[in-house]
Amino acid sequence: MIQFTNQPVPLDPCWPRYCAARNFPPYRYIPGKAPHPIRHPQGHSYQQAEPTPNQRYSAKQWAENSEYLYGIDLFNFSYWWEAHEAWETDWRWATNDHKMFLQGLIQISAAMIKRHLEQLRGVRNLSQAGRRKLRLVWQSNRNYMGIDLSDLLDRLDTFFQPMEGQTKDKFTVVAVSPLIRLDYPRNNLR
Repeated sequence: MIQFTNQPVPLDPCWPRYCAARNFPPYRYIPGKAPHPIRHPQGHSYQQAEPTPNQRYSAKQWAENSEYLYGIDLFNFSYWWEAHEAWETDWRWATNDHKMFLQGLIQISAAMIKRHLEQLRGVRNLSQAGRRKLRLVWQSNRNYMGIDLSDLLDRLDTFFQPMEGQTKDKFTVVAVSPLIRLDYPRNNLR
């Protein structure tokens, strides 16, 4: 594995994988700390074709959508930029709640990068925007694309809210994990 400084580590390295057949990239992209995955010649996805789904999946078909599941794995193992890229494939064509949900996850991923870089304004803006979108979906769908949104929103609130009034010199580490749990048949894990 390529070693770069200031790489995030998984919050729980024993967390179950939902798309275990796909390998993780050799490094986690953190702006300014590693080569840009797509634009830099040393990037882990340089000159690779952008993923194009063979099939468009509805939100109800989430368990069959390997790109969505891979995005969950990437997020849970601190590949936040890569998770956003995986979800963006579906986000481009999605509509209504499906689009809002994916955009909320993408913004939460970006907030995690900002948190890692201790850029508190970005953490606040992105985490609030992402949670707001997830709450809008939650109003009509308590469980959406395999995620108990009440549980996820509670953990995201507990994780991000302490940072909302902080300054960089008093940056607090929060013990609550914002990992994404899926209501997924156990025989499909690992």
